[in-house]
Amino acid sequence: MSARPPLGYEPGLDGIRAISIAGVVLFHACATSGLNGWFRGGGLGVSVFFTLSGFLITTLLVRDIDVRGGVDLSRFWGRRIRRLAPASLAAVVAVVVVSRTDWLDVHRGGAVAAVWSATNWHVIASGDAQLLRTIVGALGPTWSLAVEEQFYVALAVIAWLAARTARPARNLGIVFAAVVPISIVLANVVSDWSPRLEFGTDVRAAELAIGGLLALAWRRWHEVLSRAVVARVADAVGIASVGGLVVLFLTADYTPPWLLRGGFSAVAVVTACLIVGVLAHGLLAAALSAPPFVGLGRISYSLYLVHWPVILVMTAGRTGLDGWVLVVAKAAVAIVAAVVLHLAVEQPIRARTDLSTRTTVAGWLIASVAVTVLGLALGAA
Repeated sequence: MSARPPLGYEPGLDGIRAISIAGVVLFHACATSGLNGWFRGGGLGVSVFFTLSGFLITTLLVRDIDVRGGVDLSRFWGRRIRRLAPASLAAVVAVVVVSRTDWLDVHRGGAVAAVWSATNWHVIASGDAQLLRTIVGALGPTWSLAVEEQFYVALAVIAWLAARTARPARNLGIVFAAVVPISIVLANVVSDWSPRLEFGTDVRAAELAIGGLLALAWRRWHEVLSRAVVARVADAVGIASVGGLVVLFLTADYTPPWLLRGGFSAVAVVTACLIVGVLAHGLLAAALSAPPFVGLGRISYSLYLVHWPVILVMTAGRTGLDGWVLVVAKAAVAIVAAVVLHLAVEQPIRARTDLSTRTTVAGWLIASVAVTVLGLALGAA
């Protein structure tokens, strides 16, 4: 694989993150504030995150193959741990501690699953009778983080193997191209139970694989976007994609059959068009690079971690608020909490360049075991 120019920082991609997290937060805040008819499709923001993650992580891995001739698994996972684990573990600790009050109710199994990136399968294994304790619990939203982290493990191994072949990019593309139809088929045959079709890593893999295919396409054909006509078309398609996502966020029912049976892949294609639109550096990129979008996108990970526990704590009874006033209050407090988590935990550790992979992994294991013990000790049975 010949060296290709790296994908530099694209503020518009933070803008995509902002749209995604706004949809998720508004969906959850409205649903718990007596406004069930608003943003009922906002949960699709998770699908947008999946495809964007597939694109970015594949881009990183392929770049490593281009530059270094292979994938350093320990280095890759060390970076992922520093990026994701500190904020996640801090959020779990905070939720478990608060659960000792009557504000939140966290169960041991949910806490342990959140620590070890297995919430999605914990929800599925717990069954229909336990949904209020699992997915609706304070750590329930970590199911999507579990899907992504499981994907990172699998993709890194696949890329490591592909790097040992004569044509790594082509072979990665073959894998991604196979994953998409297989995932859609599985979504139509593995179960009739909605949570299984929503939370299973296998049935959501297509969204991540489509992001991976886009990364490979961008690597090969990114020069095409420098052509004025192509860039204008990509920009227009990207703008239309934003409009389509907003319409879905506002109007789509929560996990209707068409989504569960393969429709998430259609959302992933729309997201891929949106990403290309941003990379075309036109009007869409300029709009999504505005400071409010970039700022919200940068704290989106921390905001995703804290927004649901904040929403559960800020009930109408405790706050004396309702309707849109309560929605705004929930969003505002969640953003403040996210900024604190981002600045105090997420960024400082992510920025550490002096931590070796061995130190990073050892620290993660020790911290994870400690938080597991805390969850078992303080969580409800």
